[in-house]
Amino acid sequence: MSHQPEVLEALHRFYSAEVRYLSSGSDGDFGPIADTLDPEVVMHQADSLPYGGEWRGHDGFERWMREMREWWESLELTDQEFVVHGRLVIVLSTVVATARRTGRAYTYPLAQVIETREGRILSIRPFYWDTAATVDVLTAAAPEGAARAVGPHRSP
Repeated sequence: MSHQPEVLEALHRFYSAEVRYLSSGSDGDFGPIADTLDPEVVMHQADSLPYGGEWRGHDGFERWMREMREWWESLELTDQEFVVHGRLVIVLSTVVATARRTGRAYTYPLAQVIETREGRILSIRPFYWDTAATVDVLTAAAPEGAARAVGPHRSP
């Protein structure tokens, strides 16, 4: 029996709840996100990012979300494509974001490998286009007069 519709519905709920949580400020409700996660969920982030490392369980995932909210003022995944193969889902997206501390806009491609179990997210492994550029956007002010949008999808 295919769980594809159940898995895709959970992912759509997760992404929608993630956007609301990240843009909510300090009073975001983690409940809608937790509802999409397996109790043993693991978020694997590149160690070079300010929020890098492995974040385990609902508590760890919520701590990661709070950390993300500290770094990103807004973050939206657009142009999403989903490839489902059994319990694995590959999600290709374009991220449109604004860094909270620098105010810099950033657009970049993102691939995620998501493992599911019984219709919930068990693990997420994001693959960033350029982690060094991501860190730069998050931590360094744009040079005077420079374009604010950076990344491989920027307009000329």
